[in-house]
Amino acid sequence: MKLSIRKKIIFSLITFGLLFGVLECALRVFGFQRNMTVETMSFTFPVEEYNTNSAEPFLERDERLFWKPRPYVLEHNSRGLVGPEFKDQKDPGVFRIVCLGDSCTHFGPQPYTEHLQELLDQRMPGRFEVINCGTIGYSSHQGLVRLQDEVTKWEPDLVTVYFGWNDHWLAHFFRDSEQQVAGQTKTEFHNSMSHSRVYQLINLCATKATTSIEPKYRVSTQEYATNLREMKQISDQIGSRIWYLTAPHAFDIGVPDYLSTSGEVIEGEDLLELHRSYNEVVRSEASESGVTLVDLEQELDKLDKFEIFVDDHIHLSEQGRFLVGKRLFDQLAADGFLELEPESDATSPERTE
Repeated sequence: MKLSIRKKIIFSLITFGLLFGVLECALRVFGFQRNMTVETMSFTFPVEEYNTNSAEPFLERDERLFWKPRPYVLEHNSRGLVGPEFKDQKDPGVFRIVCLGDSCTHFGPQPYTEHLQELLDQRMPGRFEVINCGTIGYSSHQGLVRLQDEVTKWEPDLVTVYFGWNDHWLAHFFRDSEQQVAGQTKTEFHNSMSHSRVYQLINLCATKATTSIEPKYRVSTQEYATNLREMKQISDQIGSRIWYLTAPHAFDIGVPDYLSTSGEVIEGEDLLELHRSYNEVVRSEASESGVTLVDLEQELDKLDKFEIFVDDHIHLSEQGRFLVGKRLFDQLAADGFLELEPESDATSPERTE
């Protein structure tokens, strides 16, 4: 006996529903889950690992920034920034400097932002305010978002931009600009199905199938240039100056093995040229946009890198952080923001005590 088309359709739907239900139950029993939110974004940056290995969890998830420092932890103020409290509206007569960056800006002890503040206070007490807006693991994509969402409210007179490292670490499936966070789902169907384990499995398989076998960095060089350009446009709109900093390194004396084993790079021997290519983007954008360039890579290349870098050859030692603070101080003087006495011989952190 032949079934009518209507009955065939109904039978097929029932069969599909049963199979879907069985697979859904099986996936739940075996514990499969892939949340379609910011909680499982694909990064090499191990937010949970940093929190677990820290004396106190110091990072929290954020829908716009992916993660951000928690307030009142590890010397963070109420905004999750290293440094003293400050108001959105600066005091009259104060020149406010906001330093955007990654962990090279975020951490010390005594980050270069503190060295810069000390040098400025010695010369012109109370006239300058330096805000450390660096965050571990941030790329220029996150820096741009933070500039848009927060820094524009703080009335900065100057914004310094120090990124590059996390921009060229390998992405896991998605670039920073492609990450989908909670609240950014495309359709009602996606919203309604996002809790289904079967739908999550299909989404995961589709993601892997469409992922290029070519290296994909968190922020491509083209995106890096665009991010810098947009930061300049935003700064112009709020009447702030902006400086670009190249990211110094000590990879010419060795590339740490952990970078390859952690999955952040493919071949360690290629990292030096890759990093230099991102610094070239900074130089090119500064030249084309007429932005002040503080070329830390070129300037610190002339010094003893065993003295100014720690063992990972990325982050600066106390001596290196002082030199960056002093270099920014000198640039402020060169640009006419403070009047200097005859050149001092300050070359070490001890001069700031």
